[in-house]
Amino acid sequence: MRMKISEIKINPGRRDTQQRNVEELARSIAAVGLMNPITVTQDNTLIAGLHRLEAVKLLGWTEIECVVSEADGLQAELAEIDENFVRAGLSHRELGDLLLRRKELYEAIHPETRQGQRNGQTAKNENFSLLETKSFSQDTADKLGVSKRTVEQLVQTARDLTPEAKKTIRDAGDKITKGAALKISRLPPDQQEEAAAVLTIAPPTPKRQGMMDSESALSEFKTLCARYVSGIESLHHRAEIFAGMTISQFDELGDSAYSVTTAIKGFFEKVHEIRHEMEKEHEN
Repeated sequence: MRMKISEIKINPGRRDTQQRNVEELARSIAAVGLMNPITVTQDNTLIAGLHRLEAVKLLGWTEIECVVSEADGLQAELAEIDENFVRAGLSHRELGDLLLRRKELYEAIHPETRQGQRNGQTAKNENFSLLETKSFSQDTADKLGVSKRTVEQLVQTARDLTPEAKKTIRDAGDKITKGAALKISRLPPDQQEEAAAVLTIAPPTPKRQGMMDSESALSEFKTLCARYVSGIESLHHRAEIFAGMTISQFDELGDSAYSVTTAIKGFFEKVHEIRHEMEKEHEN
């Protein structure tokens, strides 16, 4: 159905859009139209499609195609969190906070999966039957394409870090790795902020070492590309597995592919900027 954009509500605290992605998407929509409608709840609250919504606003649209989901309350918030997973640029801290909230919602909707239950079965019950509901960690790992251990460690980090340590880690950007954040979360609360602050002080990198790092970076990038191409090509031979997807899942698939291509495009734009500056220095 079509809906007036002015009637669509956006939950406060939702993750901001990336302006470059919005502009790219607006150009695509202007050229070929809106391929996938946004998704809203029955009270017009946005679940999925914030970038698409902002893109059509940029184009001056007053209405947009949408799918009205029957999900509401906890289910709607869970769907909104899952929508955020496909966005590029999530730091490990942001992802951990999202996962922590997802765990609360998922286990409220599926209380049989809470800790103390076993594979969705009630312990010490001779007549229990196997339930098909996955555990939070397994369900999330399947959606993200990572291991259960990775999910559990991200949740542990988000749960156990103090607010002060989280702020220091957020302000540090890439200086504090996911593994380092996990180790900090295991410290007593009164030691976490100081430990995080120590890690923000990076030693100077010698120029020669920087040259060696560029070779390592190139090798890592080539390996990453080879794995990506191999993975995509393997899906070509199993395309029929997507036949049973819902419209919402096709939507997620398209958003995931778009986030990958956008990230690659942004990377090469940055690389070409560096190359252009080097060429200018060489000419001078």
